[in-house]
Amino acid sequence: MAVGWVAVWPREQRACAAARCLIVALLLLLDLSCVVAQSSGGDRVVKVVSFEFGIPFLDDFSRNIMAGFNASLHSRNNSIMNGVRVEIVEKKAEFTNYASDLSAALNNDSNIYAVVGHCGDKLLLNMKDVLAARNVVAFDPFTGSSLVRGWNPNLYFLRADPAAELLA
Repeated sequence: MAVGWVAVWPREQRACAAARCLIVALLLLLDLSCVVAQSSGGDRVVKVVSFEFGIPFLDDFSRNIMAGFNASLHSRNNSIMNGVRVEIVEKKAEFTNYASDLSAALNNDSNIYAVVGHCGDKLLLNMKDVLAARNVVAFDPFTGSSLVRGWNPNLYFLRADPAAELLA
């Protein structure tokens, strides 16, 4: 009887070890990023400001840009690196007073490091001096011409120059 028990015991041990390995493999395959990537209270907050102008075409276009920006941030739990979290501040502005509204927003909050979701050459020309004075970056400005293109440390374009697109 003892011989039969010894003969069965190694097979049961292998089955138990296989079940444990399967459970460990399943746990490793689970996406636990929502548990692991929770922000701690000591994160540094970097603010990005976005403006709404009250002009339907501009607001719709800006909303589309912000949807992509929000999606990319959400995929990383609004964190761009360890200890740095991005917060979007939404403001309203008049098209004609955009530079002064932007300047007021930057003066009120020193944690704003970028402006996103704006489009048009005229807006970009109006705010270049404000960006340079506060050392803030215009992230992904959407322009229709090469008028405002050229190297500028305060402008971060994601699209190619419209003239370069025509050549391609």
